[in-house]
Amino acid sequence: MHSVSVTKKSLFSAAVCALLAAAPAKATIYDEAVSGDLSNNPLAPTALTLMPGLNSVIGTVNGFPPGGTDPQDWVSFTIPTGFVMTSYVNSKYDSTDEQGFTGFQFGSSFLGDVFTAGSYAGYAHFGTGATNPDGSPPSSTVGVNLLPLMANPSFAPGATGFTPPLRAGTYTFLIQQGDPVTTGYQFDMNVRSVSVPEPGSSLCLLGMGGLAILALRRRLGYLDRRIR
Repeated sequence: MHSVSVTKKSLFSAAVCALLAAAPAKATIYDEAVSGDLSNNPLAPTALTLMPGLNSVIGTVNGFPPGGTDPQDWVSFTIPTGFVMTSYVNSKYDSTDEQGFTGFQFGSSFLGDVFTAGSYAGYAHFGTGATNPDGSPPSSTVGVNLLPLMANPSFAPGATGFTPPLRAGTYTFLIQQGDPVTTGYQFDMNVRSVSVPEPGSSLCLLGMGGLAILALRRRLGYLDRRIR
């Protein structure tokens, strides 16, 4: 009976681990090609509510006048109660310029000077050859979760700071291209429940560890019977 109980518990833990490791739901919550231009007004950003899973925003920016006409996209993301945003991934970047700029502020609108570091909780350059203040050489941010970088004081000096993941609340983000070139981008935000452990947590490790121990015991028992 004891081995049956261990088996059930181990299988249950492994099943939970498998569910947690499964690919999250994906949704494009805004695509400028479909829904029109995102807001150009920091005081009235396009308001979007993030849902559990991956939330994608797709758009273009093309620099300040006179060479460009759409340098900034402003969007506020609301994270529902009981959830956190664990990543802000620059999943696509298409431009002749090697970098653009993104940053955010707490709240449903952006107050202060957009060209002052202290107006942001965190910020970063993004692109195929982004140069940031931490002194590292130009590098691609495509596929990179920017949240930990934006929270690093050496990466975003002068920012007011924050601690990832982003908790329930509303945050206003800027996506900007200052040079007169068209930049296509996609950002993916991953949202999960605060009550669900992330894949690789101790729960998963215990479940898989239980299965490994059970398999070892069975193997030893089989060898013992062969020897006898």
